[in-house]
Amino acid sequence: MDKNLSKLFKQVYNYSESRLSDDIWRAIQAKEARSLKIQSLLYSFVGILSLGGFVFIAISLKQQFASSGFFEYVSLIFSDGGLIALYWKEYLLSLVDSLPIASLGALLFLLCSMLVSIRKVIQQLKGKLLFN
Repeated sequence: MDKNLSKLFKQVYNYSESRLSDDIWRAIQAKEARSLKIQSLLYSFVGILSLGGFVFIAISLKQQFASSGFFEYVSLIFSDGGLIALYWKEYLLSLVDSLPIASLGALLFLLCSMLVSIRKVIQQLKGKLLFN
């Protein structure tokens, strides 16, 4: 609807005999520019917070992996494959039990929010460049 309104005002702008449509068009442009600026700042802020949280959680996740013994369970695959084939259910349950699932979930959430905010900022900058 905003694009249709924009097209309509562009057409009216070309055939206008009064300054009213010009003033309305400038008010609409100013409101859109202000809205884009606020959204860009908000998405940038969310992206920066997500990046900081991502780094913090990644460091914490590395420590949790080291303390949980996950890598020792993984190394069993290469050391004794026959024993793993025999007790594969217990091995998989032990492997899953040693995963820091909450930290992995938080890391993925922060990664997704950071990527979405970067994508939104880039889309808004493209729109701003195309609009001007």
